[in-house]
Amino acid sequence: MAYISLLALFLTVTNLVPISAIGFVPLLLCAWRFYGRSYPAFMAPLTAFTALAIVSTLLYDPQSFLEFDFYRRDGNFFVSYAPVFAGCLYAHRWDMNKVLRAFFMFAVLINLPMYVYYIVENGLLSIFTNPDDSFGSYFIARNAAGGFLAMLFCLGVACHLQKRSKLLTALLACNLLMLFSTYSRGSLLGAAAVLPYLYFGRKRWMLASLIGVMLVASFAVAIFHTDPTVDYMGYTFSIHNEDAKVANLNIRYEWLWPRALAYFEQSPLVGLGFGSFDDHIGSIASYFHLFGVPSDVVIEHSDSHAHNSYLNILAELGVVGLALILAFFWKLVEWSKQGAAYAALVAGGRHFAAFRFVEISSVCLLVMSATEHRLVTPSNVLILTLVVSLLLAARPLAVTAFRPEPDPHGSRKAGVVGQRASQPLSPRPTQGVTSAR
Repeated sequence: MAYISLLALFLTVTNLVPISAIGFVPLLLCAWRFYGRSYPAFMAPLTAFTALAIVSTLLYDPQSFLEFDFYRRDGNFFVSYAPVFAGCLYAHRWDMNKVLRAFFMFAVLINLPMYVYYIVENGLLSIFTNPDDSFGSYFIARNAAGGFLAMLFCLGVACHLQKRSKLLTALLACNLLMLFSTYSRGSLLGAAAVLPYLYFGRKRWMLASLIGVMLVASFAVAIFHTDPTVDYMGYTFSIHNEDAKVANLNIRYEWLWPRALAYFEQSPLVGLGFGSFDDHIGSIASYFHLFGVPSDVVIEHSDSHAHNSYLNILAELGVVGLALILAFFWKLVEWSKQGAAYAALVAGGRHFAAFRFVEISSVCLLVMSATEHRLVTPSNVLILTLVVSLLLAARPLAVTAFRPEPDPHGSRKAGVVGQRASQPLSPRPTQGVTSAR
């Protein structure tokens, strides 16, 4: 089972062929192993969010579960986060530092030929004169490429913090150039936010402030651009601008974000239904202005979303959904910080790069999500959830501690060794991996 997750991780370098989604396979083959185990704290809000999404879909459009386009677009949350649950069902004893270093080198090197060709054809600065001439790597959309390369940059930083090398530094620089050439400004912002987060000590208040600022800014922009004379539930919006990037921003701020806010106002508690943002809703029955039930709905599984994960989740799953997904990332960051500390101080650095990557890539993803629908997009999220899956499945190496019997006739050196060996080994934190009771 571990090899399935490993294969999926190495295939996250592209979404042209969505094979990287196979990380859910252990759920189909070993589901009974969920019972009789203990789990990290972040599993509770993720499980609750998943249950909310399932119930919401069953009430809103149960047929969606039988449609492929649902999992590809509106319901890609299930594809993106299934590997986290799958990580509770298998085990391995690999050194994640070596695995992730190999994956980072593979991911950058496999992109180099295409990037060299792109530079020869377009030049490094062509994106400023023609935004459409941006680097797309092996992804269908530029934002998908930018999000993946931003997460890959976080992985390179984590590997660099674990063990520096000239080759790794050179590949990290190439990774950064590729990210720049995607011209995905949200991805660049997410990658840039990681550096001050690391420099100022990765404090909890920094993460809380960051999330708070993004939420307030999202609401402020949506409210500012809301036109009370526009029916955001049914009006078809179009805008034209010679600059594609400016037109893209105008569509978000003047239409998509106010539309998400209008959805949220109709049903602030649990939203209008999972996957409902791109649908045409004819009427809504409101109960106490807290819960809305849509009717006369025309279902569409499309790529249309709010281009802001926080507003999109509020529109579809309300305050409850947003609180649960933020609680998941809050606890995930804390778990990864504790795991990295344990790896550095007790475990001889084992899995350090993986834990540090989970931490800083979560921060990067949260920042990017204020400008795009990133929190559930497989191209952005799978690299993170597959690493979390492999960390949950990681088991310590079988080591026999040397504890010699006391020898009154032995040398002082032997006595010192015996004394040290007789001290109890520090237990690994129970939050580090899943464990059987």
